[in-house]
Amino acid sequence: MQYSIKDILWYVLFAANGKATKIQPCLKEASIEYFFPMYYKERKIRGSERCERVSLPLLGNLIFVKSSRNVLDPVLKDVKSRFSISYDLYYKDMSDKKIIVVPENQMKNFIAVAGNGQEQIIYLPNEEVNLEKGVRVRITGGIFAGVEGVFMRVNGDKRVVVSIPNLFSVSTAYIASCYVQEISEV
Repeated sequence: MQYSIKDILWYVLFAANGKATKIQPCLKEASIEYFFPMYYKERKIRGSERCERVSLPLLGNLIFVKSSRNVLDPVLKDVKSRFSISYDLYYKDMSDKKIIVVPENQMKNFIAVAGNGQEQIIYLPNEEVNLEKGVRVRITGGIFAGVEGVFMRVNGDKRVVVSIPNLFSVSTAYIASCYVQEISEV
């Protein structure tokens, strides 16, 4: 089946009850690019005073997948059968029920922020973020160099917020003003 590069998009998949973790090997086996954001948390070891650092899903039920529908649909059909999933795995907008597709540039910025396990990021429901209060910027230095988002105060610190419309936003760790460059809207 023929498809073009324009058919390859970032889709959001929803898999409840820990099935998102189980789906990853199926995507890898099918050579489908995906992003499953993780974060680190210190957890006390039972029966001990020591702590361990564990990796946990940032958004436990969501996986971001880059593929064409022609390639992805048969894989998802197999996944649904293999894991007894009865619902549609494509995440849909609550208002118009359309499958959510994340633009490449927004996904690149989101991966740069949420994929950095070394820095503390903050997950923010979009309803709680007023992006119009901030300034559109590009980070020019440090581990987040190149990321574009909105420079604003979050929890009292200056941070760059990257938004995925209809889903959520994530903010970087503190960013010094000298590392941000204002950019104009396109």
